[in-house]
Amino acid sequence: MGKEDLEEALPDEDGEGDDYDRDEDFDGDYHGSEAFELKGSEELAMDYDVFGKYVKSAQMENGKPVFLGPKTEGSRPSIAFTMAADGKPTWWVCDASGGECFYAESDSDIPPRKGWRKEYSEDELEVVLEACEGMDGEKDSRARSRSPRREKCPW
Repeated sequence: MGKEDLEEALPDEDGEGDDYDRDEDFDGDYHGSEAFELKGSEELAMDYDVFGKYVKSAQMENGKPVFLGPKTEGSRPSIAFTMAADGKPTWWVCDASGGECFYAESDSDIPPRKGWRKEYSEDELEVVLEACEGMDGEKDSRARSRSPRREKCPW
């Protein structure tokens, strides 16, 4: 594999490629089964560059996995678990520079679907974290063989 091969973006099933290079130090399976899509209102998308696909990385924080989002300006936003100063279990969405954007209080093993808020606000945001195809019992289209069925040889 030459240097040119390492610089190519990996293929993406939806045709829209993240600039995830083959030689990037990504400690997880970018096309793995534990993936989520962070969706928000148009207004929030203008203020925060954190929306898109998040995948489980091998990195752990406070005993729970860190989820990494689409690369932005050479870094990735993340969703990570922490214990807040008041002792409440909290998931934070952080931008690519590590700045805290919004949070949801939950002690689950994965970030919650809804309930996201800005710090110092009681209003729930129009933010949803949805499981990507293949999660929560959904059929993964890649799990099925694309090869033709093999019949017994007629000879």
